[in-house]
Amino acid sequence: MPKKQARRQMNDEKNGEEKDESITEVLDFTKPDFEFKPKEYHGWRQQGFFLICKSCEITHATFIGSEKLMVGTNNNGQPILQDRKNYEYKK
Repeated sequence: MPKKQARRQMNDEKNGEEKDESITEVLDFTKPDFEFKPKEYHGWRQQGFFLICKSCEITHATFIGSEKLMVGTNNNGQPILQDRKNYEYKK
């Protein structure tokens, strides 16, 4: 037992306090309270090196790196990516 923990236990015993370790919560991870079902269409936005979906309940993202740039989406809502080197910025 580490020294700090032993000192705390001794101090608690002196003060007449005992820790109630019988209160524990048992979690069952096989039956989650929330189930995430992503939509077929995602509202992708580029933030830094990631494409982030803004349309789903839970924000999720995918890494595209520093070499790619999102220039739009196609009819199915999938992002259109181009190489950053070949992309010409329009003024």
